[in-house]
Amino acid sequence: MMLTDIAGRLVTLSRERGLVSVLRASLGWAVGWVAGRPRAGRPSTRTFRWDGRDVPYFSHAYHYTWLNERAVETPLALEALAEHGGADVLEVGNVLSHYHPVDHLVIDKYEVAPGVLNVDAVDFETDRRFDLVLAVSTLEHVGLDEDVRDPEKAARAVGHLCSLLKPGGRLWITHPVGYNPDLDAQLRSGELGLTLRALRRDQHRNRWREVPVDEVWSAGYDRLLYTAHGVVVGEYVAPKIAVPGVN
Repeated sequence: MMLTDIAGRLVTLSRERGLVSVLRASLGWAVGWVAGRPRAGRPSTRTFRWDGRDVPYFSHAYHYTWLNERAVETPLALEALAEHGGADVLEVGNVLSHYHPVDHLVIDKYEVAPGVLNVDAVDFETDRRFDLVLAVSTLEHVGLDEDVRDPEKAARAVGHLCSLLKPGGRLWITHPVGYNPDLDAQLRSGELGLTLRALRRDQHRNRWREVPVDEVWSAGYDRLLYTAHGVVVGEYVAPKIAVPGVN
């Protein structure tokens, strides 16, 4: 990101939030980065509760996960991936390869990397069908962070990805609440057909807890530090083909 972009964002947010608030948040982030960087990449002894069990936070130098939602998104995504070991997997957005060796198909409209197909999620066509399609904090950018703004494009992407599933296949996504209000509303209304669960961040530190979905929508997105305070995990399982005479 250009320094002029950073400076512009600081000026804009200082007007909205106040200079003292912005400086305090920036200083807190810097202190947290320095404190956590030496432990990056080491297994964490700290955990968060998910589905009635303790899951270790994920710490990695790439995208400084100890300071943001990647600390909880990544371990849950890697669990979903492990549950489909050896299966046909499609990842939308090149995320997991930065943290873990992958051998599945990855599409990403913008990021150029070995093995990554640069194609828009809504335009991706293939004869293959997948046991798992996953996207870690990616679909919120579709139709928003593009040259042409299209509030319905992310919803179309979800529908298209569901169509790429095998019978019984699973779509698994994470979504940072507040980043894309249109997608927030579509998820919240239930029109996308996903089963939702949610995590909410502590106000002053990167500690997360599972909460009822209704409690996460008020969590704002921090555009100063590009950090979510609420994450929705959405899932869809494609219907299995009914076999005549078999219950």
